[in-house]
Amino acid sequence: MMNENSTTASDHAFFASCPKGFEGLLADELRSLGTPGVRPLTGQVAFRGSVRDAYRACLWSRLASRVVLVLGGVDARDADALHAGVSSLAWEDQLPQGATIVVDAHGTNAQLRNTQFVAMRTKDAIADRMMGSEEHTSELQSRQYLVCRLLLEKKKKRKLQ
Repeated sequence: MMNENSTTASDHAFFASCPKGFEGLLADELRSLGTPGVRPLTGQVAFRGSVRDAYRACLWSRLASRVVLVLGGVDARDADALHAGVSSLAWEDQLPQGATIVVDAHGTNAQLRNTQFVAMRTKDAIADRMMGSEEHTSELQSRQYLVCRLLLEKKKKRKLQ
């Protein structure tokens, strides 16, 4: 879970989503807001920065639909690698025990061709990690859910957001 120090640290990766065709405009808008490491992609703009940079983008951007914090990336060559990678992330730092999880999977590769299966395998990995974790976040009790968005990149890596 992000603490007060993480609001000024510049080591977070984010995506700001937008309609396709608006990526260049959104990138220019984010740069004008002082956002570091802006990189236009398809339907979104990636950037690196602090949580304050993300809040600034949420507050002042007229083009960004949402701003998403990237929690981690894993090598997802196949279902077992996906499960191992997702379960290696510290989910207990992000959500409390018993939280509801929604996984939205996009993209395929040679071994992972069904997005419903990818979403289910990801949810299983998160649940397995949470069941095996002895430390659980109590600060997030008021927010009982997490939406996990998976994107399969051409480099065969899965980005978790």
